[in-house]
Amino acid sequence: MTINGRVGVDQLVVGDLLDRGGQGEIWELSNSPDQVFKRYFLPNVNGPALEDLVRFPSGLPEHERSLLLNTTAWPECATIEGGRVVGFLMPRAPERFTAATITGGRRLRELQYLLYEPKPIWGDIQPADADDRIAIARLFVDLMAILHRHGVVLGDISMRNVLWCGGDEPAGIFVLDCDSSRRLTMPPVLPQANTTDWDDPAGKPGVADIESDRYKTALFVGRVLAREAYVRPGAELTLLSGIPDEIAATVVKTFAKAATADRTARPDIEEWRLALSGRGQIQLTPPQPRTPLPQLPMAEVDQRGARGYVTLRPLPRAGE
Repeated sequence: MTINGRVGVDQLVVGDLLDRGGQGEIWELSNSPDQVFKRYFLPNVNGPALEDLVRFPSGLPEHERSLLLNTTAWPECATIEGGRVVGFLMPRAPERFTAATITGGRRLRELQYLLYEPKPIWGDIQPADADDRIAIARLFVDLMAILHRHGVVLGDISMRNVLWCGGDEPAGIFVLDCDSSRRLTMPPVLPQANTTDWDDPAGKPGVADIESDRYKTALFVGRVLAREAYVRPGAELTLLSGIPDEIAATVVKTFAKAATADRTARPDIEEWRLALSGRGQIQLTPPQPRTPLPQLPMAEVDQRGARGYVTLRPLPRAGE
């Protein structure tokens, strides 16, 4: 039972350990199979920042809220122990974002499986085709557009915390570790984490902002469409065959633009949406200023002077 977006740890029926990361552990919940419990290692959790993330979806328009909740493991409830926040509950990744292994188990379909040549040990994870890769990139960019529109940065983006599906299933994404998100007006829940090879080389260590999100969006789109795990803006981007020419041209151009030394000049999310739309961009010629009309001298009749009088002849009388 939750009270004001909180639940006590003593109310949870914790099951098996599912994963362990740098900041916490993920546990299954025996009494709530569609949720998991993330418990932090560190004691200095910013509880207000986490609870703000819990409330964030309720303030969105319906269509944006639906997209956010269907594509992310967004924090649903803060967990309390000893009067302080120690973790949170979030949705469990849907079954379609997992795959069978060669040993008969299941593994998450992490983004990394789109960035390397397939290997037998991947089990039934098959490479996504060009159409699915474009759809996956578009879904991610649509999610980023919602967050940035409402002043939220995603923060830690990497090949381990974005899941995907495609092939027999409609293309989809599911983003993990959303507690790395924060409003621009608030500090993070924990010190900002960054994944090696997914960092912003021009950013401040431990800081996530709009500009770092934009750079990592370039990494996401470029690497997914090129099947290259380490390519960065500034290096040549060679996209997979099957990417339509009109999309490939704008993606390569937009990716290269992200290498600018001016962080504020990086392509924003709307530029990435346009690049993936296939509509291309039209370079408009700036309008030329109109030539001012010449100032002609006033004609003599235009001159204003004292008004005179005109004498009219009297009207003739009747009979005259």
